[in-house]
Amino acid sequence: MRVAVIGSTGYLGEQICNVLSYFPEFEVKTLVANINREKLIQQAQAFRNPSIYLANPEANFRAASDLKESGIRVLKNRDAVKEILLGDSIDGIFFALSGIDWIDLFYDLLNTDKIIWMATKEIIVAGSELWKGERDLSQNKNIIALDSEHNALHQLIQGHNQEHIAKIYLTASGGAFYEWQGDLNEITPEMALSHPNWKMGTKITVDSANLINKGLEVIEANCLFRFPYSQIDVLIQRESVIHALVERKDGFITALLSKPDMKSVILHALKTERTFPWEEYKMDFTQLHQLHFDYPVPDRFQGFYLAVKVGRLGGGYPAFFCGADEACVQAFLSHRIGFNHIPILLEKTLETTIAKPQSVSDVIYIYNQGFKIAKDLIQQRRSLKC
Repeated sequence: MRVAVIGSTGYLGEQICNVLSYFPEFEVKTLVANINREKLIQQAQAFRNPSIYLANPEANFRAASDLKESGIRVLKNRDAVKEILLGDSIDGIFFALSGIDWIDLFYDLLNTDKIIWMATKEIIVAGSELWKGERDLSQNKNIIALDSEHNALHQLIQGHNQEHIAKIYLTASGGAFYEWQGDLNEITPEMALSHPNWKMGTKITVDSANLINKGLEVIEANCLFRFPYSQIDVLIQRESVIHALVERKDGFITALLSKPDMKSVILHALKTERTFPWEEYKMDFTQLHQLHFDYPVPDRFQGFYLAVKVGRLGGGYPAFFCGADEACVQAFLSHRIGFNHIPILLEKTLETTIAKPQSVSDVIYIYNQGFKIAKDLIQQRRSLKC
């Protein structure tokens, strides 16, 4: 199978490339990244010279100069990337980056029979109003969820009549500050980026620390599986070995367990019949002495409940919220706001009246609107009580 990886130099993208390197039946034809030129070139050289593209114009220009005599083709622009990925030379695409930069490509891919391995939750969430009718994601068998919770739900739901299911549960570790007893204002970016169980990119790690990420995953589950919000719940599962649970109406509950490592999720998503060569990723039940469960505490995880709220509101609010959250996380990582300011600012942005998107361009506009309004509030934050 001929595949492309969008976001190949990020943490998840590297894991995908690592797994793909063990399976020669997957031929990596195109790699796309943002700015990490050196890593992208290394990946291209390891995968028999696929075409590459960097979204940063300067980085892409320098890559083209570096690789002039190498046989590696550097694509000139986004349109060239889309032409290849929508063409006959690619059978499947991995989305492994954060943000909505490639939502237009995802939208167009829904009209093809290509496999879409999806880990970019912002595209699903921001465009949630568009994924209805003929573009209902729950009816598209070519979309394969590439995060642990939704991949687990897919496995658990298979073969079950949805009418027999009472509730589905996503799990969350609780992040770095679940047991935090200090002042939330004392939390630094370095502390927030120290996740207790998972290794992830910076944006998703911050969103995991305040559970906003889990709220977005609730919206994602609604889009992918079409369970109403009243049937989707979240449990804190501190050990991160249970990734999802399904409660049936007959009282039985099934759960999917695995070590908190994305390689096993990627392997399952590839649907290959070959075995994986890493024995260390198998569960050792003798080391699993306890499993702890809890519900997200509203006072500590306001961002989680805000995210679920915008999912219920629907329309343009999920896209707006994603843009506003991006601005807040950037400001926190650059020490311009405190960790505790993020949900306060997000709640303030939601006072804006948001139109319902009718197209991809509408979603992008609303996302950017949320980013700008949050950015303006951040600059004016001294006038806020936060």
